[in-house]
Amino acid sequence: MSWRQAIPTPLWHLCLLTLPRLVATFGTVNEPNLLGQHNEHEMVTRLAFQCPQGQKSDGVCFEPGSLDQLAGYHMDVYGIPIIGGGFNGAVGAPDTMDPVPEGAEAHCDDADFIDIPGYPRTRDEATAALQTCVDHLRGRFRQAWGSARRLLDEDGRIRKDMVSLSNMFGGDCIYAFPSLQVNLQGRAKCDVIEGLGRALHGVQDFYAHSNWVDKHDPSQPISDINPPGLARTDRAPFIENLGATGPIPADQIPHNLSTGCFVLPDRTPGEGDCANRATHHTLTKDHGVIYLDGSFGTVGPDTPRAELVPENFGLAVRAAVEASRVVWENFRAELRKQYGQSQGDLLICSLVRDDPIRDCRHRAVSFVLDRSQMSRMHRTSHFERLTAQALASMMAADGTDKFQVIQFDRDAELVSSWEKPIAATIGEIGTTERLPSISKGLALAIDEILQAYPDTHINRGAAVLLSAGIESHEWSGGILRQIWRAESEGIRVHFGCINMPSTEKDQQHWLECFPGEGVVAAVLSTGGAFAFIDQEHESPSEFANHVFSRGLTVTDNTDEEETTYLWPHIEMAEMLTQEDTTKYFSINASAGQSLVFTFRDLTRDGLGSTRCFTVSLQDKVTETKLSNVIGCPGRASTHLVHHATRDIELLLVAQYDVASDVENVENMEEPEIVFTVRVQIGHFELNGTETASLSPVAEALRVAASTSVAVGPGQTSTPITEAEAPSVPTTDAVLDISGDSTVGLISGQVHEAATLQQEAPVPSVPPTNDGEAVPITDDEAAVTLIEMKDEL
Repeated sequence: MSWRQAIPTPLWHLCLLTLPRLVATFGTVNEPNLLGQHNEHEMVTRLAFQCPQGQKSDGVCFEPGSLDQLAGYHMDVYGIPIIGGGFNGAVGAPDTMDPVPEGAEAHCDDADFIDIPGYPRTRDEATAALQTCVDHLRGRFRQAWGSARRLLDEDGRIRKDMVSLSNMFGGDCIYAFPSLQVNLQGRAKCDVIEGLGRALHGVQDFYAHSNWVDKHDPSQPISDINPPGLARTDRAPFIENLGATGPIPADQIPHNLSTGCFVLPDRTPGEGDCANRATHHTLTKDHGVIYLDGSFGTVGPDTPRAELVPENFGLAVRAAVEASRVVWENFRAELRKQYGQSQGDLLICSLVRDDPIRDCRHRAVSFVLDRSQMSRMHRTSHFERLTAQALASMMAADGTDKFQVIQFDRDAELVSSWEKPIAATIGEIGTTERLPSISKGLALAIDEILQAYPDTHINRGAAVLLSAGIESHEWSGGILRQIWRAESEGIRVHFGCINMPSTEKDQQHWLECFPGEGVVAAVLSTGGAFAFIDQEHESPSEFANHVFSRGLTVTDNTDEEETTYLWPHIEMAEMLTQEDTTKYFSINASAGQSLVFTFRDLTRDGLGSTRCFTVSLQDKVTETKLSNVIGCPGRASTHLVHHATRDIELLLVAQYDVASDVENVENMEEPEIVFTVRVQIGHFELNGTETASLSPVAEALRVAASTSVAVGPGQTSTPITEAEAPSVPTTDAVLDISGDSTVGLISGQVHEAATLQQEAPVPSVPPTNDGEAVPITDDEAAVTLIEMKDEL
């Protein structure tokens, strides 16, 4: 039988594997000729815990990579085993030189007794040795569940560094040579599996080394070389209930129960301290071929108890498999007892899953879709469905995630309840003539999550609202109450506010999505994502990526510094506060691209009128600051234009300007700045010709009316009238910026200096609050800055 390729065990291990201690147990290595072992511990453990072929874990079986750490794996070439090739796993760890193997207590040896005249050991002495073994295994059991607390961080999220089995994080677990045969300083998943595996080793050995299940030779008298077989079909409760404490109840120990006495050399009859006693060699059923379908091959060698009565080997293996499963069941119950149902389930999932970061979130997500008159007027229903489908497809299809679909107009209706994302399809939305009640849609979503997951929804629930918004005169108080309610329950809210198709929006911009006063800030306060979504082909996947990068639920958060990637077809909202003063955005630009960054202040009128924020543009790789701009109230939009002449990764840093908020601080207010950021991308040629592949880029230049832009030392720009300005394309075209505009090539970047002037005459250098040009130094010469107030 051939196992997956692996890094061979170090050469010193090859020598250690040949020491006699390793033959005193169910086999750990795969060397049938010299040691007589067929990696029996591995095969017993795989039989107990393997998942059905090709299937993911159901929370009980172990997926392949995780099972490797528990059971180990071994290698052969054309059926010839490679000694030391592979990994012994946690269940084989007690047989590893550490610096010597664990003692008799790890294998349940030396608890021998036979009720015959002159036997040198009493029942009480045998029971004391058995108690020592059970206490040792209980300690390993405690080691395992005690180590589990490090699998999660203080917020109850799985720690990637504690569960990853990738080579980046160390690959296979290390169980050899830790102090006192225990390692509590490594990855938590390894520590838990080590404790569990070492406990399972002793449980499995109990049935291989004792007479609990086996049968003696009926043709010979009972003696130290033919101990009585108990032939029991039940399991030993004291060896399986490792969460117990105190002495083993006397009624659980059969009078003639015996495990073998172990010394070297291990023989029948016994020698030295094992003279006249039933030895390990006499009782052992350690060696034989085990197949993963539960069948058996050749029994032995050097196991007289199994060779005289061949069925004894199978009886011991089956008992070991069943007992291992009971121990694992008890361990799962102990995790839930110690850490609670929700965290216990999460801990179990992190042990059995190979990618627990992806698969173990147990997320419950409600998609709340708009079927109201607003959805019909905005033509958004089909796009809502596409966006929900994109989000569902990114959930763990084979994990524990589930979602439901709710549709709303004036009332809310549960359309589908708690489906797994795998092969799930979001149905079409039939719009109505009724006005929307977003609050009722959210209320039903929250109710359903709380009812279905009363103990596990906290930090693992989300409501994703996809809507055309509300009528501008509608009060948003009901929506805010539901968002605040969701936040109090640890349920994250995301809002995709879908605009009309661009062909219609140009003529009816008053029908653009309106979320309601204060709604954007409330959504962001839950940790959710808010974005205005254009109905473009790429938008559903872009919004889905934005939601997942922000964190679908609270448990998806990471401690890493968050940088939001800018997608060109959605306008993303963010919030700055005195406590959370900085936000980061990034985008990759290719040589020849023009990028127009637009920032809109969504803060409500009359609140925090002195607040400002700064936005700086940097080369993310070199950390070179390219330029910065200040956004303040009174400017509906602030624009920043960058022309890239080389491939570059750009970083935008938005920062709260605390100094500009002195008045509010003195008034004990805690103002926030809510803004959106959008990027629009076009192309230009380095000879001074710009190709506007996206009309918004040209449009951004058009609205830069009467703005003078300095492009560097010794260069100037002259305002031009709209009549003098070159035509601005609204489709793919070439925009010529020669003539009354200046193009400068400075520090390897092209700077466009064209300015457009509206019909009303204005100064060439307008006041600061209306768009004063920011001088560009040599260090900042890579960017053209345009600040303006849009006429929305």
